[in-house]
Amino acid sequence: MSWEYVALGDVADVFNGKTPAKKEQRDAGHPVLKIKDVNLTGLFKGEFQSFVDESLAEKFNAKKLIKDDTLILNAAHNADYVGSKQYRAESEVVGSLPTGEWLIARGREGQLCPRFLNYWLASGEARFKLKQLVKGIHLYPKDVMRLEIPLPPLKEQKRIAAILDKADNLRRKRQQAIDLADDFLRAVFLDMFGDPVTNPKGWAVQRMGDVSSKITDGTHKTPTYTSSGIQFLSAKNIRDWGIDWENTKYISQEEHEQLIKRCNPEVGDILLSKSGSLATPALIDVDKEFSLFESAALIKPIKERIHAVYLLHFLRSDSGKYLMLKSSKGVAIKHLHLTDLRQLEILVPPMDKQQRFVTLVNRYVSLVDKSMSSKSNVGDIFQSLSQKAFSGQLSGTTLVGAEREMDCPKA
Repeated sequence: MSWEYVALGDVADVFNGKTPAKKEQRDAGHPVLKIKDVNLTGLFKGEFQSFVDESLAEKFNAKKLIKDDTLILNAAHNADYVGSKQYRAESEVVGSLPTGEWLIARGREGQLCPRFLNYWLASGEARFKLKQLVKGIHLYPKDVMRLEIPLPPLKEQKRIAAILDKADNLRRKRQQAIDLADDFLRAVFLDMFGDPVTNPKGWAVQRMGDVSSKITDGTHKTPTYTSSGIQFLSAKNIRDWGIDWENTKYISQEEHEQLIKRCNPEVGDILLSKSGSLATPALIDVDKEFSLFESAALIKPIKERIHAVYLLHFLRSDSGKYLMLKSSKGVAIKHLHLTDLRQLEILVPPMDKQQRFVTLVNRYVSLVDKSMSSKSNVGDIFQSLSQKAFSGQLSGTTLVGAEREMDCPKA
């Protein structure tokens, strides 16, 4: 089924928020939503950090957030990060004033379902198009308004949004379970090995370069991006919970073959953000072909000296992050140098102690997976449904089948 495509500006209002001047900011009053008030998984952190007088907020009443507004990061110190963070306005932020670093897209009542717009802007196709609109380090409303969006009847928009809601809720529940497991394993690591900074148990200390066969990073040249092809990861794809495979860029197979010689990532290697969300590590646990940008470091642990899972949790510990951040360079924008990573001191307990921890990690992760998994991967289901939704394939009986799939995932 083919749908009409219309300019986004014909069915939605697109505008920037308002950043209050320093003299206008208050310790209490009307809440202001900053970029940092939203976490990397797209959820409000639960507490506002900035406020303005009610009179100022009323002056910009039209910019106050409405539930399900779509917010997009429209400016950053690096063009690669522009558009990388998106947020759907939750009930907790309704009425707050978004800062000017947010671009807001608001579907017009009776024409565009806000939830349909949320999911379309988060789709791979729309994210790719948004990236093409970035000028310097900015994304402007007048350019976003020219984007063409598929426009099925309003009733069908709502049905599609409801289906994607179910898939998204499954993803969020899975993430909550992962977060709880992460907190538990951090506590276990600290109990078994002690604080990496003070080393109360007297473990051997080695430099990371001595327990790794290679520490490198990705290409220092910005490649030519494509709408599909080989996934291209940067620091923004390295999250506290793992690697974000859903929101990557793409490059051609030919360009990938030229870049892969630099680092050649494999299962069991560790990725580490050198900038952005600094010093965030993630384990490569799937056999997938991809390339890296310079903002991501690649660490290849020597398995006879240190277990990759142990090293991952060492780097994820509060003290591990502290040690890395301590060695970072820069004033306004912090970054890690490969030389400093190679010199980073790592606690290296005997291998049997490491293996005991790894066994515990595997058992706990397995329990979480069993409680949250279905035969089909939740993320894959969501991506499949999203792709079908915006290509006009979720309609009629297909919609009913999709609803049944989300209600009753196969065991």
